[in-house]
Amino acid sequence: MKLHRLPPCSRPLLVATLLAGAAAAQAAGGYTITPSQESLISPNMTTDQVRQALGRPERLMHYRNEPGATFTYHVLGSQSMLFDVDFDAAGRVISMGERMDDAN
Repeated sequence: MKLHRLPPCSRPLLVATLLAGAAAAQAAGGYTITPSQESLISPNMTTDQVRQALGRPERLMHYRNEPGATFTYHVLGSQSMLFDVDFDAAGRVISMGERMDDAN
């Protein structure tokens, strides 16, 4: 179906559907954050507080010799910059910082 053949009243619905699909795809893969959002995170925040501030992480890992999980977010404006938030065994932030993505 070609877009120019749709009735004019259907075009806004199509655009809204496409935007909703793009938003769902973004949410499914985790959120990309801005550098200014990194400053919202501070030591002792809970995992729920971090998710509320930054959204769902791109990756959630639990490394073998670490006490808790690590949330990883992509940083907007750089395809190779990541922001990690490390938690202790109780689920509180113990460290956070940027790093280069070794995969890129």
